[in-house]
Amino acid sequence: MEKQEKPKRKLKDYVDGEVDTPYEIFMLFVITINTISLGLETSRNITENFRNILFVVDQICLWIFVIELLFKIVVYNKYFFGEKRIDENHIGKNGKPEEYFHWNKWNISDLIIVLVSFVASLPYFTVFRVFRVFRSFKVMKAIRSLRAVKSFKIVNEFEDLRSTFKGLVRAIPGILWTFAFLAVFAYVYAIIGTNIFNEEYPDYFGTLGTSLLTLCQITTFDSWFSGVARPIIKVYPLAWVYFVSYVFIAASIIMNVIVGIIVDSMGEEREHKKEKEKKADSNKEITLEKLSEQISELQKQIERLH
Repeated sequence: MEKQEKPKRKLKDYVDGEVDTPYEIFMLFVITINTISLGLETSRNITENFRNILFVVDQICLWIFVIELLFKIVVYNKYFFGEKRIDENHIGKNGKPEEYFHWNKWNISDLIIVLVSFVASLPYFTVFRVFRVFRSFKVMKAIRSLRAVKSFKIVNEFEDLRSTFKGLVRAIPGILWTFAFLAVFAYVYAIIGTNIFNEEYPDYFGTLGTSLLTLCQITTFDSWFSGVARPIIKVYPLAWVYFVSYVFIAASIIMNVIVGIIVDSMGEEREHKKEKEKKADSNKEITLEKLSEQISELQKQIERLH
């Protein structure tokens, strides 16, 4: 059993997504080529002149990704989606470390991207155009550009970039809650703006939707004062209270809160990284001590035999 497991472990290390083997470097090169080709397809002039070349490159990359996925399914077998791991930091009621299921996010994302890309690359038969339901197939063809997401594997190649990415992911829950508060706040202001300014300025506050869009423009400081606020203030002199209060709370306070959440998350990730390094160093010291103890015991046994 151990002899069979060792080759599988080596193959897992070879395809684990850390971009530290020739195979993974080659796959990163293919991902880069495919990402560039997907970007070039957005240009009408390039597509007209090099349509066939871009199609061939796209199909070659797709089939390489399919082969990569099949290879991973064979290597990981039942552990393709994840595996049970032991968390030494959390001790259960039985006095033993707790187990948890670790999802293999790279494998799951590769599976989704390849399946969507494969379906989207199927030929769009003329007979399907008779049925309206199949017109959404064109959307599937656009979705195949999701393959560009595979370029995020470059993150694994650089340690600093990986820690930055982890910090951003860690900050997502806090950012979402902040955006939820911003959405409620903007919704209230949109209702107020629609009720007050809808008749004179229907382009900006005609409906609840256009009001929300205008408030999004104000939040991003996109020529909001000269294009939106100043003309309205000429008709409604006290409208400055509405705009200034929204800008102060939404654009200044809430956006700074989001920046603070990201900075704190980055700091936590750095601390977590330092703790891991310290733990790894302490484990090395412990193993060295154990080895030295075993060597000294062996020396004593040898001396006794002599």
